[in-house]
Amino acid sequence: MDKAKEVLRLHHELNLSQRDISAATGCSLGTVSTVLKKANEAGIAYPIQVTSKELGSLLYPTASPTVDERPEPNLKNIHKEMQRKGVTLTLLWEEYKTEHPDGLMFTQFCKRYRQFRKQNDVYMRKIYKAGDQMMVDWAGLTMEYRDSEGFMQKAYLFVAVLPATSYIYAEPFRDMQLNSWIRGHVNALEVYGGTPRIVVPDNTKTAVIKANYYDPKLNKTYREFASHYGLAIIPARPRKPKDKAPAENAVKNVENRVIAKLRNRAFLSFDELCEAVDEEVNHLNTRPFQKMPSNREQTFLELEKEALKPLPDTRYEYAEWHTAKTAFDYHVQYQKHYYSVPYMYAGKHVEIRATLNTIEIFFNHERIAVHIREYTKRKRYITNTDHMPDNHKEIAEWTPERFISWGKKYGQAVAEYMKYLMDNRDCPEQAFKTCRGILSLIEKLESDVIDRVCVLAMEKQIYSYKYFNMLIRNAASEKPKIITHENVRGQSYYGGH
Repeated sequence: MDKAKEVLRLHHELNLSQRDISAATGCSLGTVSTVLKKANEAGIAYPIQVTSKELGSLLYPTASPTVDERPEPNLKNIHKEMQRKGVTLTLLWEEYKTEHPDGLMFTQFCKRYRQFRKQNDVYMRKIYKAGDQMMVDWAGLTMEYRDSEGFMQKAYLFVAVLPATSYIYAEPFRDMQLNSWIRGHVNALEVYGGTPRIVVPDNTKTAVIKANYYDPKLNKTYREFASHYGLAIIPARPRKPKDKAPAENAVKNVENRVIAKLRNRAFLSFDELCEAVDEEVNHLNTRPFQKMPSNREQTFLELEKEALKPLPDTRYEYAEWHTAKTAFDYHVQYQKHYYSVPYMYAGKHVEIRATLNTIEIFFNHERIAVHIREYTKRKRYITNTDHMPDNHKEIAEWTPERFISWGKKYGQAVAEYMKYLMDNRDCPEQAFKTCRGILSLIEKLESDVIDRVCVLAMEKQIYSYKYFNMLIRNAASEKPKIITHENVRGQSYYGGH
């Protein structure tokens, strides 16, 4: 505007030609002509009494904005629909164009939605450092496969992502139980080749026992896993998915690029499903970024792999924790098996740590017993004799040979029956109490009855205390003793024959 004022001054005060004014001001001849023309049209008199800003608005008035008559999309409804699984902006734009063929094109449609989000929400831009975090979640969509019997079964995808490089790990599992949750973490860390500083899950029951906005209570197995790998577990706040937005985005990518891609493929086994998922996840990680010349895998290898802490020397062994009360016989139950503890802890509440191979029992955070884990049904009681009081150790010393020896005191038939009882059980120990009870019954019988009852019991395949006792009663009633006495009336008295 200073040059415009100078053009007007030279024209009115010095009456110079437009060509001379152009040479004096350094403006083009067309610019000089335009300024003089617009000043004349605007009725600007010299000397100029307006400011530079006012002069500019007079010479170059703002054009009236054009009104876009195309129908605007319902942005509130679009934002609500975008929160539903599987819904994309492309789908919503296609539905909008179907209803309004003369409506906005896709670019303007997306621009309107982005502006709406910025005006109606506040975002905190997070910058993630390499090797700092790993975020984990279960995919919302499931997959299917056929089991060995031909039935369709569901598979659930565990998803982990390193937010600094967006490197994704995904693995299918048959369920979403704690064992699968921990194995997914362990396998992801081994694929990454290191451990981050923090793991961020949501408030699933396999991670958090009691959700709390400020102080969530973690599952004990999950805490033990974190301690083994030297990392921290910091769950996202309840109902705050933005706390782990990269995990939500990774789940979306897995659902769109893996699950949706394999939706029409039939899997005849779980292993076949795992191979297909692994292949598609590799494709996802090597797929080029839209706005960068690299991909997830290359970025991870260049920036994040070396930033991760090294893995521990040993792999974490999955362990379940269970609280139980010690019974009066100083045994605790875990999955239908009974493990002994020192007898002084009878009636106490203890914690059981169960791994694949061992059972550890703790009282007040101190280990008081350890056993090799038993899986066979026939051996239900696992007892360490050191845990017994002195008066019980004698019972613990019962052996098959000892019962056979006790039976010989009453005759060879009794010894053979003792052996018969123990041979018909899954293990001899299961018959010890029965043998002891039968020996107590035999003590009251005469020797000829003892032999006869034992032989009959083996013939009738009787090997329980209850039925052996019934057999004794029947044997006793078969040969009643005839009582002879002068006061006893015979059958002739009653008209009998």
